[in-house]
Formats: sequence, C-alpha cells, structure tokens
Amino acid sequence: MTFLEEIGGKACVERVHKIFYTKLMTHPWMKGFFVDKVREVLEAQQTDFMVDLFGANPKTYFGKFPMPAHQHLYITEEIFQLRQDLLAESLRQSKVSEAHIERWLAFDATMKKAVVKESLDECEKRFNTDEIIAVPKPG
Repeated sequence: MTFLEEIGGKACVERVHKIFYTKLMTHPWMKGFFVDKVREVLEAQQTDFMVDLFGANPKTYFGKFPMPAHQHLYITEEIFQLRQDLLAESLRQSKVSEAHIERWLAFDATMKKAVVKESLDECEKRFNTDEIIAVPKPG
C-alpha cells in the first residue's frame, strides 16, 4: 500500500493543502512570498506534486521541481522550519494520524536542500523579468 493510499488518497492531500495555504497566505511573514499568486493554482500544483511523491500512479504532476521553482526565493533555514511548523499544524487540523504526520513531514523535508539558501547571493531569476524575492521578518 502506498503512503497516498494509507492517508486516504488525494482528498486528504487537498484537505491539508486548503488549511496549509490559508496559513501560509495569511501569516505575517510567509504571506510575502505569495503576493500576486493565485491560491488555487498553488494548491493544485502542490497537491499534484505531493500526490505523485506519495505514490500516485499514473503520475499527475508535470511542473517544475522544487529547486527551479524556488530559485528566486530567499528561503532561509528559519523560513523553512516555520513552513514545516505550519504544515504540521495543518496536518493535525486535518485529523491526519501522528504516525502519518511524521512520515509526511519527512517527505516534505527532502525538499529542504533544494530550496534553502545560505545567502541572498544564491538566489537566481527564473527568467529575465523575474524578481528575487526576499521577505524581511516582521517586527
């Protein structure tokens, strides 16, 4: 049985991401990474990516992988950990079991090396009109 089947399929992932993106897009610091972004598109992309990672067959995600999708974002260790904390809260609110939460977070943590940067100099534009996004910590 795949992890996806264990947690209840795509419906579970969608439920978690609805809560998760509400948290991300309203958080005083995290919301700065989502200015002018279409929430439904982000949720759908993240859901398809995670569903594939969790064992979907056939695969449904054909977008960018984490490194090229986030190369223009200055994501520090602190920001990544905050994101993990918000994801854990979302999983608990979605009534995912603690054992599955631990595994989900482990899957998610595999993206850390691809997105976390030591300095702003490590950020790169994805295309010429792109902007490097570095969101200062509030307060």
